[in-house]
Amino acid sequence: MRFGFPRPDYKLYESHPIVNTMVLNHLGQGDLRIRPDVDRFDGRTVHFRDGSSGEYDLVLLATGYTLDYPFVARDELNWTGWSPRLYLNVFPPSFNGLYVMGMIEASGIGWQGRYEQAELVAAYLAAIELHPERAAVFRARVAHEPWPDLTGGYRYLGLERMSYYVNKDAYRRAVRAATEGLRTDASAQAPRRGIRSLTVRPARRHTRKASA
Repeated sequence: MRFGFPRPDYKLYESHPIVNTMVLNHLGQGDLRIRPDVDRFDGRTVHFRDGSSGEYDLVLLATGYTLDYPFVARDELNWTGWSPRLYLNVFPPSFNGLYVMGMIEASGIGWQGRYEQAELVAAYLAAIELHPERAAVFRARVAHEPWPDLTGGYRYLGLERMSYYVNKDAYRRAVRAATEGLRTDASAQAPRRGIRSLTVRPARRHTRKASA
């Protein structure tokens, strides 16, 4: 059995029977094959614009989705444009007790990125309970300092589905730094500035005794 997987621009992927959502991984492994644009369907036969054709048992239209949280007022999530504007895509700047996990899109971030989001939220909640001064420093940073650049230098298109895109490395680095800051006193991790004073001890003089 062969499955067809058109992308939003309707290019077709051909795959082996066992396929999951790791499209990029399977492309790299050679399990998926990119086909040209679809010209027309003739029963089970798909005709492509380059003149080739093939028979398929299933065609799946992966048209994407629209981000929406209908059970939460948009003001509570600092909704701006197509998506909420959250610190590290997790914390509303008002810190109203809502936390969003999973609202990230990045090539290769996988479940590890979501796991690290959970660690960050857990670290913040633990700081509220056990080290409120750390939580206060974290909230002050969100309110008064520039937010980290999560793009990794990439210029994403002004599209709805890219409104919450992040660069995997930049995002995970920022999340891990925030988590570490909540687990460690700010004074202990802040680099020391200024000139350290050095105590200079005079060199010892070695005297040689003359024998009579």
